[in-house]
Amino acid sequence: MANRFWNISVALATLIALSDPANSTEAENKITQLCLAGFKSAMSQAGKIPPAGMGDFTCDCFLREMNKGNSIQWQSLLGTIESAQKTCKQKAAERFKI
Repeated sequence: MANRFWNISVALATLIALSDPANSTEAENKITQLCLAGFKSAMSQAGKIPPAGMGDFTCDCFLREMNKGNSIQWQSLLGTIESAQKTCKQKAAERFKI
């Protein structure tokens, strides 16, 4: 349930960024904050202490992956979010060896 809420929150923040490019830096900061909160929550629920820099790496990756998508259609956006999460979790796990 928490993961689904996080997906929806990020989707909304992304929609805001796409709808108002003038505020894209502010929107990207909000997306990064939501991502870091989700990352910390996931690590806490898993009972793990992440290595230094892992959250920033993962959320930077997530933002780059999200910026690759150009669709503002809801179903496509949710798919992009899920794909970005999966890709970045794998990259972070490989880089930080957890």
